[in-house]
Amino acid sequence: MNILRIRFEELYRRHLCRHGQFGINVLHLMAVYGIYFSVFSLAAILLQYLPTQPGPTFVTATLAALSVPYLLLLLCNVPLPAFLATLAATTALIWTARAGSELFVAVHLLLIVFWHRFQLWSHTRYTLRRDMTEFTATYRKGVTLSVLLAVYELPLLHHYFIAGQTPLSGADPEPHQATVGRTD
Repeated sequence: MNILRIRFEELYRRHLCRHGQFGINVLHLMAVYGIYFSVFSLAAILLQYLPTQPGPTFVTATLAALSVPYLLLLLCNVPLPAFLATLAATTALIWTARAGSELFVAVHLLLIVFWHRFQLWSHTRYTLRRDMTEFTATYRKGVTLSVLLAVYELPLLHHYFIAGQTPLSGADPEPHQATVGRTD
């Protein structure tokens, strides 16, 4: 598992094992946008404490510059439509973070926790699961997988809404019997 060079189609098929229902993808997209908004807002707040007292243009430009490595990584690893959707969302979230920087740091920290718990809750509401056995050897639970999913979750969600459930290869999106309840 290499975070810098992924097999997007395979990662997307894995994503569909737990996120094959429309509703859970809507809820996760809301949560990821909420988390990104708070992260960008926290960065904007920190930038305001620089000794030079930067203005809003500097803050926006710095947040955009800090996003470039992430966006370049995505450009090399995700389908172009999902990349463009992520680029558009990232741009919008950077612009809205300027307004979010007016909130207290504690509010954003609480919002990050809230949106994370919201994602976990959504798995209790949408319980359709597919067998993930074919992915367990490549995607072992742990820090690396958590980071990989944090980096690629937004483009995976965008891809879901752009391309639909069908994996890029055209293979059956339900390679195994669907089950209800946790299987991982």
